Amino acid sequence: MNRLMAVVALGALWPAAAIGQTCGPTQQTIGWSQPNKVPISDDNAVRWPTDGSFRVAYSGPWCPDDSQIELVKIAEDGSNGEVIPSQVRIYTPFTLVTNAPEALTLLEIDPEPELEARADYRILVRPPDPALVANEEFVIELRTQGGPAGAFPDFEGVRNVELDGPVCGETGSLQRADNNNPACPVPNLLRLLVSFQPIDRADVAYIIYRVSSTPLDDAGAPIEDMADSTPIPLEFQNGARDLFGTGVPLRQVRVPVPYHPLPRVDCFSVRALDEYGRERRGSDAEACITLNRIHGEDCPLDQCTEMQCMGIPEPNPFEAGAPVPGQMCDNIGLGGGDPDRPIPPVGEEPDAMVPDAGLPDGGPDGDGGVGAEEGGSGGGGGGAGPLGCRVDLGLGGSAPWPLLLLLLPALRRRRHPEG
Repeated sequence: MNRLMAVVALGALWPAAAIGQTCGPTQQTIGWSQPNKVPISDDNAVRWPTDGSFRVAYSGPWCPDDSQIELVKIAEDGSNGEVIPSQVRIYTPFTLVTNAPEALTLLEIDPEPELEARADYRILVRPPDPALVANEEFVIELRTQGGPAGAFPDFEGVRNVELDGPVCGETGSLQRADNNNPACPVPNLLRLLVSFQPIDRADVAYIIYRVSSTPLDDAGAPIEDMADSTPIPLEFQNGARDLFGTGVPLRQVRVPVPYHPLPRVDCFSVRALDEYGRERRGSDAEACITLNRIHGEDCPLDQCTEMQCMGIPEPNPFEAGAPVPGQMCDNIGLGGGDPDRPIPPVGEEPDAMVPDAGLPDGGPDGDGGVGAEEGGSGGGGGGAGPLGCRVDLGLGGSAPWPLLLLLLPALRRRRHPEG
């Protein structure tokens, strides 16, 4: 209880909005959405669960207000009809490398009432300074299926982590320092690929964590007193559907990590999120990679020429730094929705007493619609996103990640119950 009171006390001192890195895009670009942006009549338009939430991921600085996002029922004449009261939760993950591209910020639009079955809805998102004309008013139209989503499916979690290609070369996994912009120098970094198998459910989202980073001594033994065992949220990913009956493709996500220190072991986790943004599956699975020295006599000659080896720098401790938090924004309420509405524990949702309603019509999308893979790999590249995933402290809301990192002993990832 004392730890929870500390969270409340510190949370009261936290600013409503704060920007992490000062280097990065100054305008907004929308990277992906759940559901994806296709016409309702399109064969690839997924039919959305009546109890589902909606997500829009974007890059650039922006803490939305309630005039910039709408969720409405589409009237019979096609105009905007009834406004749906909703809570909007906003997250931006951390960046592990200073001045590297930030992850996309995530808008999670959660309707307060369950939506009507087989009804049409419209989401409107209006960034204040969009980089693209197409994003001035980003409109998603969707049709609901015959009922709620039903039981949350199994998810194996992370499958593998590896270097993103050979060490050397223009597209190699070692990205050399970039000082072209003296105000925003990017240090040496390594690019990794984190792989996972998405569930065949378009409404499920994912969060990628680096769960630990442990330096090794010359004998390859872990240096425990230098280990960082704080789970760091790095990126949100959108959902997927098996569109052609060939299975959902394996997904590989590029993750930049610091070049210093080497050698070390970095471990990662991928967790599946439900309509409330709760981590429901995947927290027990971890994949690790040993990052060995690659400079000097340790240069891998099977991946680099001798000339390339001569140019590989020694890891510089001055380039290392703490993970950089992304922008922080308050929840907002739409159409009279409560921005502070508590997130219910698993099993205590408003419809939890309804026997696994699933898809009452028997079809994959409730009304015969064919689900579509939601945006491929999803990350949207240079922007992914977010301030991170919420940690459920039983306080009925979200706690800012930088604050949570101060309270690490009480907030280990194993405290996230899976339901």
